[in-house]
Amino acid sequence: MFERISVIDGPASGDPVVVWTDADRPVRLVYKRARWRVEGEPVPLREIPEQMFHPLITHPLERAAGWRCTVRSADHPNALVLALRREGSVWRAEEILR
Repeated sequence: MFERISVIDGPASGDPVVVWTDADRPVRLVYKRARWRVEGEPVPLREIPEQMFHPLITHPLERAAGWRCTVRSADHPNALVLALRREGSVWRAEEILR
């Protein structure tokens, strides 16, 4: 059912975060020692690489840097919005305040 499992760095406590993906999109994860399911469709995070900022480049190419997704857990009453960013072969998770 799931293509790949990736371990990513967790919050400041250093707890590992595990992400299950399907077609390179996050679908489930373990974050802050709880199981979370992705709600809705994750949104790709697009960034412009620093080397593309130049006065002669009028239309710099964007690259996919990760995913922004809403996650919900049966153990927690509130949903979270997370930014999952890829740094090389490692992923990082950060909470986005609404």
